[in-house]
This record gives sequence, C-alpha cells and structure tokens, in this order.
Amino acid sequence: MLKFAFAALAASVVLTQPAFAAMDCGGNLDKHTSSIMKMSAATPEKRAALQRMALRGYDHCMAGDEQSAEQFWKMIATAGSR
Repeated sequence: MLKFAFAALAASVVLTQPAFAAMDCGGNLDKHTSSIMKMSAATPEKRAALQRMALRGYDHCMAGDEQSAEQFWKMIATAGSR
C-alpha cells in the first residue's frame, strides 16, 4: 500500500512538471508579431491574415502541438521574406 502511494505521488509530480524543452510560445508570438508589423509593403488585409496565423500558431503551441505551431510560424517567415 505504501509503495502504491509513493508511486502515485511520483506520477503526479512528473505529470505536473512542464516539458523539458518546451517552446517559448509567448516569445515566438511576440517575435512574429513584430516582424509582421514591420511589413510596410504588405496590405493591411495581408498583415491581418498573418496576425491571425500567428495567433493560431500560439494556440497550437499552448495546446502542446509544437509541430503545427512551427508550421504556422514558418509560413509567416516565408510570407515576410517575399
């Protein structure tokens, strides 16, 4: 019984800890938002669409889906380099 209690405690501690190499969701959102704001040649509609894309990336990141977040942020970087 005591072993079970320790195992349950250890499992709860491990599950409540953040991921070791978790992505900085807020930092990535800030980075991409500032790059979008610097796109002076882009139309307001395009900048708004990119802002929505950055927020979707942030939402995926916060949900733990880092691959989808990276895809959104790569699309933003690609759009900015054109």
